Amino acid sequence: MKKNEVTRLYNFSDARLIEVGNEKIAFMRRDLEAFLSFGLNEAKFLDLETKISQFSDLVTDIESSNEQVQITEQKDAKAEELRTAIRSVMTRVAQKYGDTSARYANYGTDGLSKQSDAELLVTAKRVVRVGTTNLANLSEEGLTNAHLETITQLNDDFNNLLINQKLKIGERDILQEDRVEEGNAIYALLMKYTQTAQDIWETSDVAKYNDYVLYNTPSGEEEPSNPIV
Repeated sequence: MKKNEVTRLYNFSDARLIEVGNEKIAFMRRDLEAFLSFGLNEAKFLDLETKISQFSDLVTDIESSNEQVQITEQKDAKAEELRTAIRSVMTRVAQKYGDTSARYANYGTDGLSKQSDAELLVTAKRVVRVGTTNLANLSEEGLTNAHLETITQLNDDFNNLLINQKLKIGERDILQEDRVEEGNAIYALLMKYTQTAQDIWETSDVAKYNDYVLYNTPSGEEEPSNPIV
């Protein structure tokens, strides 16, 4: 069964979650005695603090996105090297047979610059296969086995970079999902603990009650929209 997409329970940034979490823990320690009869103690506050600290150390989406961009740039550069090597062969094929001939078309390089990554992988192998078969006929145009071996090597390198790109995309998705789940867990605990605090001081201490208000807004502060308290 396909797992449902994980969505964040809070509307503010992860940085704001960390800031608010540490702020509320400070208030909880200040008011520790009032929490004890509700089963909330220093051990639980320390556990939440540890979760927040570990959360702050997680790789951010910006970092994993940059890694994905870098591998994509390397993959695209290698694809262009591969196309250049293929064009070098096709220039020789055109010299021998003409670029409108059936023999030229047999290499499958039509629209080379617009071919997808998957199509380029297939085309490169096809050029090597057909080129090897016709090597004797094209030798007078300067085609050598070294040209075809270069294409094979570039194609292997390109394929490896393509795989690495897919892996990076997958890793980014996993990291982002993990981050959302851990952030949600922290937010849920904060909601539980602050709600307890508000119940304690709702009718006895307005200042302390307000210390524990959480606003689920983009800024994490009170805004014209309805707050979650």
